[in-house]
Amino acid sequence: MDISRSLLVCSVFFMFCLIAGPAAGEQSGEAPAKSEKQQSEIAEMLRAIGKKVSDFKSLKTEFAQEKELAMFKNKILLRGRIYLQKPNKLAWHVDKPVRYSVVITDKTIRQWDEDTNKVQEISLAKNMIFNNVVNQLTVWFSGDYGSLTDDNEVRIVQKRPLVIEFIPKEKNIARKMIKSITITFREDEKYLKKIKIQELSGDTTTINFSNTIIDAPLESSFFEVKRV
Repeated sequence: MDISRSLLVCSVFFMFCLIAGPAAGEQSGEAPAKSEKQQSEIAEMLRAIGKKVSDFKSLKTEFAQEKELAMFKNKILLRGRIYLQKPNKLAWHVDKPVRYSVVITDKTIRQWDEDTNKVQEISLAKNMIFNNVVNQLTVWFSGDYGSLTDDNEVRIVQKRPLVIEFIPKEKNIARKMIKSITITFREDEKYLKKIKIQELSGDTTTINFSNTIIDAPLESSFFEVKRV
């Protein structure tokens, strides 16, 4: 199983899906234009939320990821763990129904899957696509939401709990595949509770986070890809 297929099959995160290429079909229409005042208010809210969310050094959380395929009735459900150590370490371990791991640093992406039992490595310096993916992941997991207004139309869906929808702009490469991304925050707004990605193909991916611990002590083994 090659690295791009592994990332796609396991749906490590919605941005990894871009590696597989654009989806068939186009997005219908732009999001309604907002006034300068509305844009300013949304940008300020995102900065405030980002400041609250980003105020941590490490994090661990469990996740359940469900993918609904438009062409099939069955759903794909993955369960596992995520570890984040600022400034530049992210580990995503899928435990069920397959075993799969990705560890990302500022220099490399390393992955392991149960099928091949092999560790593969990609240098970010030599692959700008993956480098861009890592930058996007850093934004979503570390809380720098204010920067997302450059490439996305933003809409406040609900304030309690806070739910925000992001619609890729024309210049955003994600627009080739993603219709919208909706994030739901925990009640205390200190971290994410759910991410929902709607693709142009009609597929939907929902990631629910649970048992999230901020500033958790992390072991070096959490950032190793190969299982024993």
